[in-house]
Amino acid sequence: MTTSERTRILVAAGGGARWIERARDHADPVTLGELQPPSVHHHQGPPGVSFESNTAMRHGTGQHGLADRRREAFARELADLLNGQAQKGEYEHLVIAAPPRLLKAIREKLSEPARRRISAEIPKDLLKVSNHDIKAWLHAPGLL
Repeated sequence: MTTSERTRILVAAGGGARWIERARDHADPVTLGELQPPSVHHHQGPPGVSFESNTAMRHGTGQHGLADRRREAFARELADLLNGQAQKGEYEHLVIAAPPRLLKAIREKLSEPARRRISAEIPKDLLKVSNHDIKAWLHAPGLL
């Protein structure tokens, strides 16, 4: 990798996301932007219950579905952002650090050009880790 190639690092979790990059005039990566997760509205009232069609068994349909919808909506927003940045040529390499379920959801929604730029994936919530300490998680030489 040449020094002119840029590595974008997405650090995301349920509480938000930030994308960082190594700046030529800083020793540590700098934050380029931040994003809060979208709110997903759900119906008012108690969680729903569904019934088996041939038995008396019941199954809850409430909060678990809401968490999945939130994760999917946030993953879609992040992937759209990364896809647009890749299309504009804003980075050559991509590192994604996110909890495993969110990481998978983001990866599945990335365009092929953005997916080809993935240099590393870190299946961990590093959202509260400082930009200085993020470097310790990037084991591959030359990522920053």
